[in-house]
Amino acid sequence: MTDPRGAGGIRVDRGSAAGWVALGLLLIHLMLAAGPGAPAGGPPAKPAPPAGARDETGEAGRPGDASPSGQPPRAGPGPRPGPATADEPPPGRVPLDPAVARRFVREPTITVFDHAIAAPRTMAMEEYLAHVVAGEVLPSWQPDALRAQAVAVRTYTVSLLLAGERATPRRLYGTDTSTDPAEAQAYSPTVPRAVAEAVAATRGQILVYRGKPIVALFHACAAGRTASLRESFPRDPRRAPYLRPVPSPCDQAAPARIRRWAVALTAEELAAAAGLSPAEVREVRVAARGPSGRAVAIQIGPRRVHAAELRRQVGPNRLRSTLLTAIQPLEGGVWIFRGRGWGHGVGLDQWGAEAMARRGISYRDILAHYYPGTRLVRLYP
Repeated sequence: MTDPRGAGGIRVDRGSAAGWVALGLLLIHLMLAAGPGAPAGGPPAKPAPPAGARDETGEAGRPGDASPSGQPPRAGPGPRPGPATADEPPPGRVPLDPAVARRFVREPTITVFDHAIAAPRTMAMEEYLAHVVAGEVLPSWQPDALRAQAVAVRTYTVSLLLAGERATPRRLYGTDTSTDPAEAQAYSPTVPRAVAEAVAATRGQILVYRGKPIVALFHACAAGRTASLRESFPRDPRRAPYLRPVPSPCDQAAPARIRRWAVALTAEELAAAAGLSPAEVREVRVAARGPSGRAVAIQIGPRRVHAAELRRQVGPNRLRSTLLTAIQPLEGGVWIFRGRGWGHGVGLDQWGAEAMARRGISYRDILAHYYPGTRLVRLYP
């Protein structure tokens, strides 16, 4: 949005030479800022990879893989810091890609494949977002934690719409999205009042980086520090410098069963993940860790397996994260994996956002912390 007072709000006295000099300098400044004919918002984006397309971990590209309560993600409507962000761009600059701005001049109406009735439905985008946020959070959370989640969900949904024919729901059902979290995002048939208010308070707002909607990943609990994109999604081709490790206080708010956990894995399970016979599984240990401290390579007998791939193989709600604290052998070919947190650890930490909101931190600053270098903008009124 441009400054309503004009170019920087400077008033030039036309009766003085100094005024004409000031006017000339101002025009030069504006020409340099605009660049040689570059459109506001920078050059067009390269096509994003398919939203909803399965990555190497098999998590189907959805933002998170466990609800904040620690329950497995619900399939459809069944039971179930960086620089501070700003709502408005600096005067004279529009940090949103022009093609995106044109696409979302007003709130779109979208199509949703509802697995509860096995048929598509049509609804306003903000209505859909309220159902998604309701499926991802606890309504008892602080308003700013709910608002941060609403912005992340809206940003992810915009990316899904921009993916078009490459998005999984579009390929499977011919719709913009679906109620299956494995294909898009979680979805609750009911929307608590607190969630509806959070969505309304952030209406139209998304996060952008260099004018493009960001890869708005989120998860339940990072247990001290979030992960980089490559730690949890090593073959994801997207460049997302804002998805980097940052401190996260989810331990201050999350239940004990989410903060720390243990799971027993058999030699048969580990062998299947490594492509070995159970007899070859004589050693299991963390072979390498990433910047956040998460395991990135697990030595299973004579082979190394990426920790995210092992998690996918045994189930993301059994091996709840790759932030492993110990691997202990037991008799009978069983290993106890101990770890912290729940989810892939990338982007917004849902319980961490709740902990920050309890300390009075605004949703804008929560988002700036978990997605450093991004900007909060409004797509439509």
